[in-house]
Amino acid sequence: MATLAQTIVGNAAAEVYFACVPHVPFIKIQEKNLIPEFWQAYDQRIEEFRDFDPELVILIGSDHYDGLHLKLMPSVLIGMAAEALNDTGGYPGKINVASDTALACAEYLVNHDFDIATSYAMTVDHGFSNSLYNFVGSLDAIPVLPIHINALCHPRPTMRRCRQLGEAIGTFAHTLGKRVAIIGSGGLSHETKTIFPQFDAAPNDEVRDFIVHGGTRGAITMESWLSNIHEGMLHIKGPIADGSLKTDKINPAWDQAFMRAVVADDLTPLDDWTDESIISQAGCGAGEIRQWVVAAAAARQLGMVSASIDYYEADTPIGVGAGIIHGRSA
Repeated sequence: MATLAQTIVGNAAAEVYFACVPHVPFIKIQEKNLIPEFWQAYDQRIEEFRDFDPELVILIGSDHYDGLHLKLMPSVLIGMAAEALNDTGGYPGKINVASDTALACAEYLVNHDFDIATSYAMTVDHGFSNSLYNFVGSLDAIPVLPIHINALCHPRPTMRRCRQLGEAIGTFAHTLGKRVAIIGSGGLSHETKTIFPQFDAAPNDEVRDFIVHGGTRGAITMESWLSNIHEGMLHIKGPIADGSLKTDKINPAWDQAFMRAVVADDLTPLDDWTDESIISQAGCGAGEIRQWVVAAAAARQLGMVSASIDYYEADTPIGVGAGIIHGRSA
């Protein structure tokens, strides 16, 4: 029996553009001249993306207790309709979701043994809107298939399952016969455990109530979480704006090893990277490499022939290990 990864062998290669970029809020808040090399690489990717002129964007992102909460946290969620919050680092508004394609993708995944969640009222934050806005220039200009991967809280999906999911998404996308751009939106090494705590590590009952119920119960409302909790804990008006804040656990060697693995022809060596090792070596924020793995696996399956590392810097004013990679079909 043919494996999922073999199902498109013999078909003509599809057209695909692929990129993975950070969505850290700082890149919206700060002036671009604080990190010119980063923006030079990013702007080149944006120009290539727009020259490619995709008919569909498959956007692999994550949430930060803004749209999804511990009352119900899916490992994988596909949006049939989606709207972005006005959160720190994000861009508010309705996303132009390709609803028929989203439903077809969800059905395809279920029929190929992936248990996923769906939403007809998906709420996203900067984990989606930051990258989408930067590439497209708005949230509603191009049809989007938004796919959320839980990178925030236990239990997170394994790296192996993320690769397999990406391969299935790419195989599905191949059936569409469209120019497809696949964007992985997420960071590399950085520590976020005090900003986005786990349930048992919340600093008090008020924060615990919020990360479970999302402001529908307890003293913290969604409005106060977005305006006070995030900004208060991150000191938005001070060191973030001037580039002096750095998060913990930035690990250049780890970041670069991961990026080399992502652009390699074979993603399976990443299957053995455990959640425990990722967090211990690169911080809780590094869980977002799952978006990169899903996106890269999907792009490979869709016909990407090669990928390259375009930028990496650990000591940046955006406070995280910052990397950019891209690839496309021949």
